[in-house]
Amino acid sequence: MRLSKSFFRKLVVSTAALFMAAGVMAQQPSAAQIEQFKRLPKAQQEALAKQYGFDLSMISGTSSANRLQSQDVEKLMPQADRDSMLLMQAMADLEDKRKTREPDEKEQLKRFGENLFDANISTFAPVANAPVPDNYRLGPDDTLLLQVYGKQSSNYELVVNREGSVNLPDLGPVNVAGLTFSQASSLIRNRIAEANIGLQAAVTMGQLRTINVFIAGEARNPGMYAVSALTSVTQALFVSGGVSEIGSLRDIRVTRSGQTVARFDLYDLLLKGNNANDITLQHGDVVFVAPAGAVVAIEGEVRRPAYYELATGETLGQLLTMAGGLQASAHVNAVSLQRSGPNGRELVNLNLTEPSAQSFALRSGDKLVVPVLSQRVRDQVTIAGAVSRPGTYAWRSGMQLHHLLGNVWSDLLHSTDTDYALIVRRVNNRGDVEVLQINLLDAVDNSQSGGFTPVSLQPQDIVLVFHQVNLAYEREQLNTFIRKAVHNKLSHFSENVLLSGDITGNFFKQIESNSALIASTQFKFDDKELSEQALIESFVGTMLQQLYVNPEYLALSKHFTRRELLFPLLQTLRKQSTDQRVIPIVSVSGDVKVPGEYPLAQGGNVAMLLQAAGGLNASAYLPRAELSRFLAQQIERNGVEQQNINIDLGAILSGQQQDLQLTSRDRINVFSTPDWSQVRLVNIKGEVRFPGTYQVLKGEKLSDVIKRAGGFTRDAYPYGAVFTREAIKQRETEQAEKLLAQLKSDVTSRILTSGQPMTAPAPLQMLQELQTLEPVGRMVIDLEQIMLGRTDFDIEVEHRDSLTIPRTQTSVTVMGEVQHPGSHRYRAGLSVRDYLALAGGARKRADEKRVFVIRADGSVMIPSQNRWFSAANDELRPGDTVIMPLDTEYKDGLSMWAQVTQIFYQTAVALAALNSF
Repeated sequence: MRLSKSFFRKLVVSTAALFMAAGVMAQQPSAAQIEQFKRLPKAQQEALAKQYGFDLSMISGTSSANRLQSQDVEKLMPQADRDSMLLMQAMADLEDKRKTREPDEKEQLKRFGENLFDANISTFAPVANAPVPDNYRLGPDDTLLLQVYGKQSSNYELVVNREGSVNLPDLGPVNVAGLTFSQASSLIRNRIAEANIGLQAAVTMGQLRTINVFIAGEARNPGMYAVSALTSVTQALFVSGGVSEIGSLRDIRVTRSGQTVARFDLYDLLLKGNNANDITLQHGDVVFVAPAGAVVAIEGEVRRPAYYELATGETLGQLLTMAGGLQASAHVNAVSLQRSGPNGRELVNLNLTEPSAQSFALRSGDKLVVPVLSQRVRDQVTIAGAVSRPGTYAWRSGMQLHHLLGNVWSDLLHSTDTDYALIVRRVNNRGDVEVLQINLLDAVDNSQSGGFTPVSLQPQDIVLVFHQVNLAYEREQLNTFIRKAVHNKLSHFSENVLLSGDITGNFFKQIESNSALIASTQFKFDDKELSEQALIESFVGTMLQQLYVNPEYLALSKHFTRRELLFPLLQTLRKQSTDQRVIPIVSVSGDVKVPGEYPLAQGGNVAMLLQAAGGLNASAYLPRAELSRFLAQQIERNGVEQQNINIDLGAILSGQQQDLQLTSRDRINVFSTPDWSQVRLVNIKGEVRFPGTYQVLKGEKLSDVIKRAGGFTRDAYPYGAVFTREAIKQRETEQAEKLLAQLKSDVTSRILTSGQPMTAPAPLQMLQELQTLEPVGRMVIDLEQIMLGRTDFDIEVEHRDSLTIPRTQTSVTVMGEVQHPGSHRYRAGLSVRDYLALAGGARKRADEKRVFVIRADGSVMIPSQNRWFSAANDELRPGDTVIMPLDTEYKDGLSMWAQVTQIFYQTAVALAALNSF
């Protein structure tokens, strides 16, 4: 990792920008929220803007969120920020109202056909120019359009008078009363053709006469209506607003001169498309809507749940037909019918597969509920984990694992552990399970060698297949799924910080550490009161709990590690334990590939537990391991009695000694071979005669390795040597992770409590810089004293130690809050003050009381407080770096950023020394 001057500039700018933005951090409306707002009607936009008090102009043009995020922190406009917050509040309130309203609208059962006359839905409008049928009978006020053509052409409009006649030009009146339009048209054409040689006529229908009909009964707006002479029953009902809430859709009568001439059932039109009784009305007709008869309800797994009006004698089978039939998911054997009895509501159970159910007589007020089939499949086998196609498969009698996983190359992954797999088997109706451990390769190959006995699968079995050691497969696919699932619930800042890296692994550590507490609890991902971090943890926990049963999560199970895949099983085993049933869980620690807790399989022994843990490491000490066992509760001791047993792993694994059967809560501790190390390598780089990697013995000194490397060259600068150690690097990494977690928490707290938005990227960039910063692991040594033979300064080298000896340095570097950071030629006698002056002096945000010097050897020197700029013991040497730190109290800073900047500077100096030759 190389750090250039641009990194130092970004470091200073990011640090400063963070403090400037820390007090103004808040969420901005997303592009989706603004787009949703733009789709609202203009009137609703203006009403919301007036109600919440924000400026509508803020959403014009490009997205407000993008516009605000492109501004520098120093240029933020408080009014724009306030408008953004108010817009977000308005959209959030709208969403809450929508969600509150949705359940009521969804749950309300509607009356079948009630929307037919809904003015907001229907597009019905009287059509004046509709074609007139040939059987239309003419009457007073009807108009005929006559066109005469031939040797002369003329157009005439003929109106039928009260006597039923029309006056033909030059021919006089012609009586058309009682004639159909077709008959009258033929009569007029013949008269004109007979009276005028060379003339022909064409007759069409003009304006129709208006008739009066009366709408009575349970119409929405009963009364007298003037309608077209071609108006039908349904059209007349549309004009009157339709049927009222208590009106019948199935008993609509047309009365003419005191006689019922038609009965119309709207269900015939709606369900069968039959409009045979939708007759054309005549002048003086009465359309009567009777009150609704028997009404029943049907809901659940039918295609059209609603309230239905029954005609006399209609049965349950006809009701199901009206409801569109049953859904494929209907549980026909357990249908319930609720009805009113003399003592209250009664319940009748029906089996729709029985013929008698179809003819079951219904009463008014009945409610039929068709339940859904259970989603659980009885005869199935589930395969989860490191296989090509995890999922559920049909079980059949005599099925073995090789019937499902028949090919090692196509059905297993390259990282699959072929020596270890589990079969989780349900043993009773309470859901208790037992665990069988098998050798996966033998089971897939159906091998009969080595004493392997094939295991037949049972219904509801779950087969768990694991990756080698604690690996995972294409982990990013799983993390991408989680990001998509939770990103809508997170702020932009939290999404960047919390959803980075290995999301599943990071949150699983927290879930696993609390596993004993959550064994009997349920995660609630939809709980709005949870913090954003808890929401992600809850979602990951929900995935783990439902990993074996949720098809979507099961398909992703190939991406889980061994410990993650075992987590739901261990939780199940904990929950099924009681004071009468022990916890079938054992554990292994020490020099194994995957230490931790494992389910105690049937017949479980030491060898099986070691196989579950991925096997022994090469450094494991076979002659001796320790088995710790809880024997029994000792009431008089107010505790339990524990027995520690020494076991010979080599003898057990080789078959020379009988294996030990394990019991609940047994723990095996595998020791490492004393003084074991595969190779101890030390790397010597830079100004030595023979740089390279040297293998060393335990106890060998650093001075010995330098001598083996031929000693220093003439240009070597031992004072600036950089010595790094892997153990120190690991500790620094852990400390940096803790510090990063604390910083995330501090910044998130400021976001939640701040009243102003944070749109500058500097704080996020600063956190990302810290997250990607790789610690060096430098140890400060005095190489000059070591090479002079001072044994009290010499150190023993360890595996992967590294020593870099730079060339002779000729400069002193000044960094931090100065006007011009950079390097200056070393001149003896110049003090810290002199070099700060060469860098242009301190900036406004500098903390001049905390100036410090990072020596070329890695040590830190804090100048003396008494005339520290020129004290003799503070004399600078080539390769030293003077740091002018940032005032952490400048602009509401976070207290921990002083520690952060010091880590940056020390790492930067060390890396600069490593890359200086």
